[in-house]
Amino acid sequence: MTNMYRMGMGVPKDMKKAFELYQVAAELGNTDAQVDLGDMYYSGEETTQSHEKANYWYEKAAKNNSAKAQMYLGYAYLNGKGVAVNYDKAKSFLELAVKQGEPSAMNHLGMMYFEGEGVTKDQNKAIPLFQKSCSEGDSNACDKLNEIKAEK
Repeated sequence: MTNMYRMGMGVPKDMKKAFELYQVAAELGNTDAQVDLGDMYYSGEETTQSHEKANYWYEKAAKNNSAKAQMYLGYAYLNGKGVAVNYDKAKSFLELAVKQGEPSAMNHLGMMYFEGEGVTKDQNKAIPLFQKSCSEGDSNACDKLNEIKAEK
């Protein structure tokens, strides 16, 4: 129902109504709504942008085993988006998402190993993560693999 308002499917597009419905569903524990609400806070869609509020909802969804929310939290801790940079937490959340097959998490974790951010620099760990991420459709990982090949 909420996505109907967000996308304008069968009803007039109403982002304010969608935001309100996501809020209700998220508070009732709906994991998808928690991620969507987090996305709206992250981008400032129909609300004031707040990485802190986005992370609050991603945290709830991550506890409900949402790979996407785990990936977003890993990214937040890796880049200091609404939280202090914390490589241990970043790695932990990204690994949870990788175990569930989340391609963007594979790419971000690969970058940690490739750059040596908070972990020992290890291209032997990074490159397989990029390859899996690329094969799962993450264009950033494909770009990184092409960049690595070009440098050799």
